[in-house]
Amino acid sequence: MATVEITIRDDHGDFMAGQARRTYQLNLGNQSFNAIETAVGTLKNSALPDLKADLLKNAQDNFIKKRAINAEW
Repeated sequence: MATVEITIRDDHGDFMAGQARRTYQLNLGNQSFNAIETAVGTLKNSALPDLKADLLKNAQDNFIKKRAINAEW
């Protein structure tokens, strides 16, 4: 079984706040074309929503911080 690890870093190479690293298992079965296509499709369906949620959470946190800083002025 293969493993895919997704790490989210900011522009400076630092881990982004929240869930910065996720690991997914790829069940490649007999490593046929169909098994690989299925494994990649499963990865896409599980990883992309997680990635989107992490990025949106980070954007929301940054927005709230900027508003708090601006409110202090």
